[in-house]
Amino acid sequence: MAKKEKKAAAPDGAEATEKPPKNKKVMIGGVVGAIVLFIAGGKVMGGGPTKTVIKIVTTTTTIPEGKVVALDAITMNLADGHLLKVGIGFQLEYEKPAGAAEGEGAPAADTTDPTKGYARALDIVIDELGKHTMNDLAGEGRAVAKEALVKRLEKTFHGKIENVYFHQFVMQ
Repeated sequence: MAKKEKKAAAPDGAEATEKPPKNKKVMIGGVVGAIVLFIAGGKVMGGGPTKTVIKIVTTTTTIPEGKVVALDAITMNLADGHLLKVGIGFQLEYEKPAGAAEGEGAPAADTTDPTKGYARALDIVIDELGKHTMNDLAGEGRAVAKEALVKRLEKTFHGKIENVYFHQFVMQ
């Protein structure tokens, strides 16, 4: 059934019809939509009340990073009898190529076996990570163990190894 329109008396004495009020949600949606279109139109046209300015500042480092030596993954025992398969990469100290001026060039490609000479470092990795249990290395514990490992390697190799990266880390 259709709603009946209310009839009200007009000021001049004639009858006028009064329409029922529209749904408030439709009205609010229309107003919000108009505001959004107004703002978006201003941004597209280049206007708008504010403009964002982004400045990009570039900095140069005085010491570039050295090469990373990635070793094959090893499987080792943890303190609680679980296994850890870990792949290690060592961030080496930057070595300026012979004859290069300050800030010039990248390290020359090393054609020798990159894993040669890292048996001692792997022994330290096994010793340091092998002290932990599987629960110790879960979550935040892995980062703590990695930090201790990096400190020990830096001390042992007198800064030649600057950082450690895990390219594989699987516990079972």
